[in-house]
Amino acid sequence: MAVRVAGLGEVLWDVYPDARYPGGAPANVAVHARRLGAEGVVASGIGEDASGDALLDALAGLGVNTEAIQRVPDKPTGTVSVRLDADGHPHFDCSRDTAFDHLAWTPALASLSRTADAVAFGTLAQRHPDSRRTIRTFLKETKALRVFDVNFRGFGPETGKIVRETLPLTDVLKLNEDEAEALRGFFGKGGLSDESFLKELVQEYGLRLAVLSLGARGCFLSDGRSHLFSPGFPVRAVDTTGCGDAFVAALIVRYLDGTPLEEAGRFMNRAGALTATRRGAVPVYSIQEVEAVGESTKRGSGKGSRGQKSSGLRNG
Repeated sequence: MAVRVAGLGEVLWDVYPDARYPGGAPANVAVHARRLGAEGVVASGIGEDASGDALLDALAGLGVNTEAIQRVPDKPTGTVSVRLDADGHPHFDCSRDTAFDHLAWTPALASLSRTADAVAFGTLAQRHPDSRRTIRTFLKETKALRVFDVNFRGFGPETGKIVRETLPLTDVLKLNEDEAEALRGFFGKGGLSDESFLKELVQEYGLRLAVLSLGARGCFLSDGRSHLFSPGFPVRAVDTTGCGDAFVAALIVRYLDGTPLEEAGRFMNRAGALTATRRGAVPVYSIQEVEAVGESTKRGSGKGSRGQKSSGLRNG
């Protein structure tokens, strides 16, 4: 049976000047996990409005399970205005006090906490005490792999406090460079290298794995025992909105099947790179297309990774 990957937190519309797409980082992870062969489950809140109706239909069309999505009365379905710069990098303006800010602990969430193999969550949906309380209840109750993509929009003392309080409920942590820099300052670790900072986070919070995404350059992965750099795959970027979410979904899928660290890093980078070449946070693609990213370059160089000693992502 396919593994069950839950995206817990925000679901919303990504609104571009000329179109709108389903979005929200945890929901995106669920969709990408579905693309990669898992069952994707979206656990969030939408309004009792036409926008929410349309979002439910769109998510169903993407093949994810929507049974854990709540209809929240008197609160609108969330939106994010997205503007792309010349390099395809997005700039966001997120609506506030929306349905996903007011998640309740429901029988559907309790059931999902028992049946999920992994849950992806972040910081944005914890900005309101209602959803923060519900998300943390889920994380305390579940036996699933808990994957924290901090993914904050703007950093301040409250954001740092949320991250610090969430880390003890985390198994796998994913950061990008801006987030790592902000957290190094907040934790008083400004002088540490990337490698040392990841290692300290793993050791201090008992993480199984910490991952630092470097965008197009690749990523660092640390399980506290080994530290690996996995180079990226150059592509012509069209829209990088969902690259990190594809990266996290690929991380989850490969972690759950015990893939060696080097191979998993390449697969994660490929998933992010492929997503960057297409419009929207959750474009259509196949797992075969992910695996083919960079293969022509690899064949031309004659270099591979066969025979290298590797450690597994699964932490016994």
